[in-house]
Amino acid sequence: MKYFGTDGIRGAADSEWLSPPFVRRFGRALAEHLREQQPHGLIHVVIGRDPRTSGQHIVRALMQGLATDYIRICDCQVAPTPAIALAVKQLNAAAGVVVTASHNPASDNGLKLFAPGGVKWSEAAEAALEARIDAIEEAPERALPPAYLHDARRHYRQFAVDSFGTETLQGYTIALDAANGATALTTLEVLEELGARVFAIGVDPRGDNINDGVGSEHPDRLVALVREHEANLGIAHDGDGDRLVLVDDQGKVVDGDALLGLLAQEMQAQGRLKDDTLVITTVSNLGLDLSLQEQGMNVVRTPVGDRHVFHAMREHGYTLGGENSGHLIVGDRLMTGDGLGAALEVLRILVRTEKPLSQLVNTIELLPQQKANLRVKEKIALEQMPEFEAGVQELEQALNGEGRILVRYSGTEPKIRLLVEARDPARAEQTLQALQELTARHLEVVG
Repeated sequence: MKYFGTDGIRGAADSEWLSPPFVRRFGRALAEHLREQQPHGLIHVVIGRDPRTSGQHIVRALMQGLATDYIRICDCQVAPTPAIALAVKQLNAAAGVVVTASHNPASDNGLKLFAPGGVKWSEAAEAALEARIDAIEEAPERALPPAYLHDARRHYRQFAVDSFGTETLQGYTIALDAANGATALTTLEVLEELGARVFAIGVDPRGDNINDGVGSEHPDRLVALVREHEANLGIAHDGDGDRLVLVDDQGKVVDGDALLGLLAQEMQAQGRLKDDTLVITTVSNLGLDLSLQEQGMNVVRTPVGDRHVFHAMREHGYTLGGENSGHLIVGDRLMTGDGLGAALEVLRILVRTEKPLSQLVNTIELLPQQKANLRVKEKIALEQMPEFEAGVQELEQALNGEGRILVRYSGTEPKIRLLVEARDPARAEQTLQALQELTARHLEVVG
């Protein structure tokens, strides 16, 4: 699509697609789309943002674009993305918009959309909105419309505490990295209210320091914090709080696929795993499939993007899915990525079993992986390069059924992502090298 990537619109905060004129057109197109869906009565739209400095200006332009006599705006100010999803659901709103660039640096920003019920928009709906945006030549600057405030953070914290049940985290030591983002005022308070002793970093959001050497993309400081305080585990979020990365009690970063496997095992044992099925994306480790199949579970794969995971879950009623990047959807809780919610699911397992996280995740045996992300001058469609596709197929066939190759473009950056899995680590490394050379022969790799 023209504007939307795998998770909304995202780019440099000063780019054309996040400029005030474009965001006003986006807001006007959204208002028209919602009026078509709901021809009569007031339409409620929930807006929130992460603490990036640029977010305030984008929210202002968005509100100006939405300004009509039939749109009523609910302003949640700074709040985690799952808190906005929850607000859309609890307030029975027609839509939600989160101004965030997730795990990207402070210089970026973006727009994420939620539909009624607090779920991600479908590709078809995004495509229809794109057409409306292009049909609007200009949305003039207007006075800000009235908006009512909603304390989404407070409601989200209460929702999280209530979901933990009657258990307590008394006696648990937790290291936390909130990425100087939207979870700085939610996760810490919830963990302490549940009785945990918490040592935290990344809880000083200033607008320009989000994800700056902290958060889910930079776990090294969290690893050190876990080891320093001999914590039971470490919890890291990204800037808007829809991701979870864990560090175990030994100070080792837990693979996202091992975490998904652990949750699948627990939910199956509780009878919560609908049809004994886990939904994952194409980039998850093949070893996850093999491990769960040995335990009588099924795996369904979707394209990359938590919205694809969600739509597969909703279509079939599945209750668990996610991406190994840390987007985890526990469907009987909240149908979107929720870093705090997923962390509480894991903590419940630790409390129930009285076992360390390092022991629990060892039951999932993953295949060795090799990855590379190459910046390219142009993202030529793979199907337009038959010789390249044939070369990839030949390399995969050479793995003799004991591995796989995945090649895809990033949805938000000019990069091609290469992944090789094989039972033999040396074979995986050799295959990745050959794959990189093949890629360089067919695409102009830069940098």
